Amino acid sequence: MRQDEETREVRVTFSLSRAEYVRAVRCYLRKSHLVSWVQVLFILIALAVSAVMGILMERMSFLNTLLVVLSVMVAGYGGWLYVVKPGRIYDRNPELGARVSFLFSREDMARQDEKTAVLLDWDLKRLWRGKEFYYLFRGDEGYLLLPRSAFRSEEDQRRFEALALDACPEAKFRCL
Repeated sequence: MRQDEETREVRVTFSLSRAEYVRAVRCYLRKSHLVSWVQVLFILIALAVSAVMGILMERMSFLNTLLVVLSVMVAGYGGWLYVVKPGRIYDRNPELGARVSFLFSREDMARQDEKTAVLLDWDLKRLWRGKEFYYLFRGDEGYLLLPRSAFRSEEDQRRFEALALDACPEAKFRCL
């Protein structure tokens, strides 16, 4: 009976470095299409159209100016969101770098850090598996981030995925 119980549980313990957290958030931003190459393409097209209109009209009209200003604002916000914000979030929340343990079982997830221990329902809507991280999307709460390197073996990763999909059959699984 103990062997059967053990195979239905997966334990991971990790702490995220700033570089890991930033890589994970940037991957999320790209894969969720909040920041993408399509946006860069549209900004470049808008700037090119503005330049062509300026050359043809031999002056900068209100429309050209508006197009340039909006393009610069969108590019600036996208750059800030992708380059600056992930590091600032990590720096402002020291608990993101704290050591944390998860115990995953068929019934629930147990999360423990140095201050708290809590049982969480699975309640997964989506499960993403990237090259370096798992993203567990739970309701409207955002996502839990698990480094794949925190798992002891490939077998633990397979068991974790099986537990998650077994506990939440309606969850959408996606390999990034």
